[in-house]
Amino acid sequence: MFHTVLLQPSDSPKALSALGLKLKKRKNGKNYILQPCPAFRGSHCSIYAARPERCRVFECRQLQRVSAGEITEAAALEMIQDTQRRVAEVTDLIERSIPGGTNPRKPLSKRCETARVEPLDATSDPEVVALRDQLTRAMRELDELLDREFRIGPKEESGNPESGSPDQQAWQCGDHF
Repeated sequence: MFHTVLLQPSDSPKALSALGLKLKKRKNGKNYILQPCPAFRGSHCSIYAARPERCRVFECRQLQRVSAGEITEAAALEMIQDTQRRVAEVTDLIERSIPGGTNPRKPLSKRCETARVEPLDATSDPEVVALRDQLTRAMRELDELLDREFRIGPKEESGNPESGSPDQQAWQCGDHF
């Protein structure tokens, strides 16, 4: 769902690195956790008790809607399962698009981008061209679903319509699935 997660002042980069999180320090001097998160295993966080502050306070739209009584927990779980199915579909399309596949430790969007930049020309196999088109469509639909049903924009996070710093945007955009 996210490309990177900004560490907060209360987070210890050294301690989080020791737990296996991949950190990157940007030119702005701030540390970020690279995604997908290596602590996310199966369907849970393997470092839950020591997770970063952003992870502690984050509530996706599905959780917010359940908490507000707008949807049921069953409806949220159904949406999560549908999203996981779509992620699996995109993953399959990526693997079929590139012989040998892509690095599964990279974010899904980066893997999709890698698959889509492979050159095509007039002599390209029509099946490969169709597969690439299908991948482009599936990734666009998944991204739209994530924006609509899970991701929280900077305005929603802070309650301030004027917010939207690059740090918030880096946290908000990307993929974890």
